[in-house]
Amino acid sequence: GTLPPGGREDARLSTLAAMQLGFAVQCIAAAALVHRAAAFRSRVPGLRSASRVARPPSAMSDDDAAQKLMQEKFMEHQKGAAKLSCAVQSRSIVAYSAGYAVLSTNSKADNGYPAGAVVGFAPGEDGLPLFFLSSISGHTRDLLASPKASLTVTSGNFDGADSGRVNLLGDIQKLTQPDEVAAARERFLKTHPEAYWIDFGDFAAFRMTEVRAIRFVGGFAGAANIAPLEYLSVAPDPILAFSTPVAKHMNDDHSETTVAMVRHYVGLDAESAFITSVDSLGMQVRVTRTNGESLKLRLPFPRPAAGRKEVKDLIVEMTRASTKC
Repeated sequence: GTLPPGGREDARLSTLAAMQLGFAVQCIAAAALVHRAAAFRSRVPGLRSASRVARPPSAMSDDDAAQKLMQEKFMEHQKGAAKLSCAVQSRSIVAYSAGYAVLSTNSKADNGYPAGAVVGFAPGEDGLPLFFLSSISGHTRDLLASPKASLTVTSGNFDGADSGRVNLLGDIQKLTQPDEVAAARERFLKTHPEAYWIDFGDFAAFRMTEVRAIRFVGGFAGAANIAPLEYLSVAPDPILAFSTPVAKHMNDDHSETTVAMVRHYVGLDAESAFITSVDSLGMQVRVTRTNGESLKLRLPFPRPAAGRKEVKDLIVEMTRASTKC
């Protein structure tokens, strides 16, 4: 039908407003992309200088040439650096965490919305989490109404977006068999030895009985979806079990040797270096370069380590190779 008087003008104004809104959204999205690109360039050594307007080879300064060579050597080294599989890293995060994580449930009180809570947990032998939850907690009531939930666990040395974390998505059910409850209690107390409250009458044992999806993030550009069967078939890395004291000793007493190892093996102009974790294949190191740039990198061992003594011997070997005249 025809528009009433003034209707055409109203429609034209509505269309114009929609076009202006769409243009504003595009501008905001473009600005966000530029910001993310700038942040990424700032984290990759040499990339900021390499992203400038290209000059003829004859006009390249010695500093530019040196930065380009350093960047190429760094990228090549990191590409081939030995590291744990994403599945092993995930199992290790769950096994060696502080025992607290974010549990997300389908809210019973606010239908259709997710609810999050920080809860204590313990890893089962198969890597699936165990809980002791109170009947008065909202997340407990959520699970009894719908077992669909997820648990987000961070690494023990988590300190930012470039640290490891894993999300387990699955079904969490209440345990009712006495032998299952007893086994869960024993494992939970290994992780939380002072949790005397699990024997209170309003607490019950729960377990993730089925994992449907696993999302792993090992840092920048280190995300992966892990097949449940792969996660369940691997074991935690044994060296990560005592990573913290080894890293602390190196950082407190031998930080200059870590700088020397980064310079020698990675070819990066490190000014300071801080070991964040040690595993059977090498070390994760946060490095500050002479130009002030900070990044995490992989410093692999010459060969895998199976125990604490081998880790020590490998670090001594790498130190001698890096500091010899």
